[in-house]
Amino acid sequence: MSTGRAAIIAVVAVLTALVVILAVSRRSQVPPTEKPQPDLGRRLERLRSLPYATVTPEMVEPSEAGVVIYDIERACPGYNLYCSGVKPEAYLMNMSGEIVHTWTYPEITPWRWRAVEMLDSGDLLVINKQYALIKLDWHSNLVWSRPLQVHHDVTVTEDSTMYVLATATTRYRGVLVKFDVILHLDSLGEEVERWWSYDHLDEIGRACDKTSFLDGILDSLQENSQGSMTSRLPAAADPASIDSKAHIYDYFHLNTVNLLPPTPLGEEDSRFLTGNLLVCFRNINQVAVMDRNTMRILWAWGEGKLEWPHYPVMLEGGNILIYDNGVFREYSRIIEVNPLTGEIEWEYRGDPPETFYSETRGAAQRLPNGNTLICDSGSGRVFEVTKEGDTVWEWLNPATDEGHRVQVVRMYRFPPGAIEPLLAH
Repeated sequence: MSTGRAAIIAVVAVLTALVVILAVSRRSQVPPTEKPQPDLGRRLERLRSLPYATVTPEMVEPSEAGVVIYDIERACPGYNLYCSGVKPEAYLMNMSGEIVHTWTYPEITPWRWRAVEMLDSGDLLVINKQYALIKLDWHSNLVWSRPLQVHHDVTVTEDSTMYVLATATTRYRGVLVKFDVILHLDSLGEEVERWWSYDHLDEIGRACDKTSFLDGILDSLQENSQGSMTSRLPAAADPASIDSKAHIYDYFHLNTVNLLPPTPLGEEDSRFLTGNLLVCFRNINQVAVMDRNTMRILWAWGEGKLEWPHYPVMLEGGNILIYDNGVFREYSRIIEVNPLTGEIEWEYRGDPPETFYSETRGAAQRLPNGNTLICDSGSGRVFEVTKEGDTVWEWLNPATDEGHRVQVVRMYRFPPGAIEPLLAH
C-alpha cells in the first residue's frame, strides 16, 4: 500500500471516530426527562369517561385457571376476598383456590359489583357501581342499601363511619365533565358531609402539580388550533344530555380513599397523622394525603413519576405502596416510595416489563411476611411475589365470558385468624 493511500485511510478513520464520539456525546447530554411525550390529542382522549372492559382481550384455555403456582413454604397464608365480576357475588377463597364462603344479593338490580370491603364482623360493604352502596351481613342478609353514584372504593373509620367515592357531572368549559365526590357517611350509610372536587379546583391546583390537569391540555389545544376549542371537542353539550351519547370527560378520576395507619412517620410529621385520608387522582398522576377534618391537601406526589396510578396504601414504616399502571410506557410496576424524599425504595416489574401490564385498575397489598400480593386486573390474575421478585403464588380467574377471562378489580388477603372464627360459626 502506498504511503499516500495509507494517510488518506488514517484521516478517514479519525474523522469517522470523531463523528461517532460527537453523536454519543450529544445523546448523553439529553436529559432523561426529554423523552417523547404523548401528544395532546392522545392525552385528551385518555380523559374521556369510557366504560371499563370486563374481560381480557385474548381468548384463554379453560384448563389454565385457578391456583397455578403455590409455594407453600414462601407464600403468606390466608384467605382471599374478591368480587365475581359476572354475578352479584363476592367470595372468600383459600390458598388452594377453594371457595369457602360466598355473599350474594341478586334482589337489588341492576347490579354492578365492582369492589367490596369486609368488616371484622364478617359484614360486607358492596360498591354497586353508580347505583348503590350496600351492606350485607355474613349470611347475605341485607342490612341497608343507599342509592348513590358510588364507585371504586370505600373505607371504614375507627368510629364506624365511612368514606366512599362518588361522582357528579357538570358542564365545564363547554363540555360535560365528571368531578369526583368524597362522601362521609355514618354507620347506617346516611350522609354526614361531602367534598366535591369541582368546588376545590383552585385549592387542588395549588397543592398538586398541574402538568396533567385537563385545563392545561385544553389550553394547549386551543393555542395550537386554527379553530375554537369547542370545534376540537365535539362533546360540547348541555348537562341534560348526560344520558345521551355525548362525550363526558373525567377531570381527576379518584380511585382510592384509604385511612393512614399509625406509623412513626405520623408521629413526627403532622401531615401523615393516623386517620388522615390517602387518595389517588388517576388522571393527574398523583397520590395525595388529605386532612380528615378540613379536607385540605397536605401532601401530593407522582407527576412525572406515575402514569395512571391506583390504590396507594401506607405501610407500617411510613412508605407508600402504589400500583403504577404505566399507560403511556405500556408496562405496569409496583413501587414503594418514601413520601419525604420521593425516593423509590422498592420496585417490582415483569421480566420483560411488558409481561406485566394492566392499562386500568389494579391493586397491591403488602403481606405480613413481607411479600406483595398483586392484582393484575387486565389479565384476570392475581399473584404474590417475594421482595426479590420471585412468584410464590398465582391464581387465574376461572370465570370466563365467551372464552375470555373475566377481569378482577381487586383482591385482598386476610390472615387466617381473621377468617377462621367466622367460618366456624
